[in-house]
Amino acid sequence: MNLAPFKYRRVLCEDGGPISALECGGTTVMGRRMFQANAYLSDDLRMHPRENVVYGNPDGTGTADYPSVARHKAISEALERWAYDAIMHGSDGDRYGFDVDPTSNGMAAFPGVFSRQARELARAEAAERFAVIGWWSGALDAKSEGQVCPGVDVYRLENPFTLHEIVLLHALADTDVHAYAHASGETFMEACMRAGVELSRSQFVLRRFFRRGRVGASPVATGLFERRCVHFATAEGYASFVVRISRSKWRSVEPEVVFDGEIPGPWSRYATVWRVVLRPASKGFFDNRENFFFW
Repeated sequence: MNLAPFKYRRVLCEDGGPISALECGGTTVMGRRMFQANAYLSDDLRMHPRENVVYGNPDGTGTADYPSVARHKAISEALERWAYDAIMHGSDGDRYGFDVDPTSNGMAAFPGVFSRQARELARAEAAERFAVIGWWSGALDAKSEGQVCPGVDVYRLENPFTLHEIVLLHALADTDVHAYAHASGETFMEACMRAGVELSRSQFVLRRFFRRGRVGASPVATGLFERRCVHFATAEGYASFVVRISRSKWRSVEPEVVFDGEIPGPWSRYATVWRVVLRPASKGFFDNRENFFFW
């Protein structure tokens, strides 16, 4: 049961909550009309500078068929960001596996009755991120499944951790600008739809970024993950993607659970925040280099 209408009723700053602003508008996902919402934490909770020039700087984003659901998803993601920032700037990071993986991988926030709902979302994300890192580093396979819709290539990634389907999508965002997305789902088509949400978002921001660059108005991406996003959007980056997607795995890896538990804090008033940490299949995604397919 999703209690977002109840638990999020006083989530805005004006009601004593952590969210300073919400915005919502229409979007299109693989030909389907949907709504996208962005949520922003109050300034006192934003514990690190936002430097995104490609994706912008909301603390949470959600996409759904209905605006209310999109807003709830954006709020949940912002609460997750709140928990991540607070733990990373505190002294308890090692307790929650941030010494093994200092990113927000495997984190999920859900305003449910039971904590297992947040845990299942966290397990699905942990499996997805493990699969992408494992595939790129040669430990897991990817199988082409053709196109999920015209112009959108889909690959099924090997998942040794859960029963979720994990997919990787590729499509053009603009002439010679490439966009990618990945997601997990209980079924193949559910995973494709969730990845399609991320793909449409990537196509939009990359198209805008590169078009601004053509007229000399595009800022330089300095953050590691955005630099990777921009690199793989280029012809050079896509060429390395094609090389990897055409190869089978050359080593093996078994998922090792480092942490599986709730991250309690002031955000718990609104949602359960859970984290599942798997030891990464490769430490390469920590390296400060653009040509590792993970962002």
